Amino acid sequence: MSTSAMNTQVLDPPCDDEAVMRVDTRFGVFDTDRRSLVAFPVGLPAFEQCRHFVLMASPSIAPFQCLHAVDGPPASFLVINPRLVFPEYRCKLSPADRERFQVTNDAPLLWLVLVSLKENGEATANLRAPIVINPTRMVGYQVMPHDSLYPMRYPLVSD
Repeated sequence: MSTSAMNTQVLDPPCDDEAVMRVDTRFGVFDTDRRSLVAFPVGLPAFEQCRHFVLMASPSIAPFQCLHAVDGPPASFLVINPRLVFPEYRCKLSPADRERFQVTNDAPLLWLVLVSLKENGEATANLRAPIVINPTRMVGYQVMPHDSLYPMRYPLVSD
């Protein structure tokens, strides 16, 4: 089973006059600040209609976070800092990606990877195509480095 889509609902859709919205996802109910919306100008692969997401954290799902679409079809993903999965994880943005993010080489960026859960309890992280968020501009993209050596399905728990 994928971590996306099922049983997600924005209980209180975004508007300008209230700062907090309550979001119900399959990973839990979260209160989040409307000002923390992250724009994804091209959406995410298979969810291109979803252009705005909120990133939510809770002790109940730590060290994971929930990336939830607030527009487009229902979409909710578990994400995690790739360095918690693979401490040596290093990824470099291409010059085109840096231009798209409008960042310099030393600009702080938030790096996350999507987590997939299967019915049998297996969990994997997509280290090959991280989600990168520029917190200064509140814009994000899923990037696909050309020379990435990381797997798309890195097991989170090994036997």
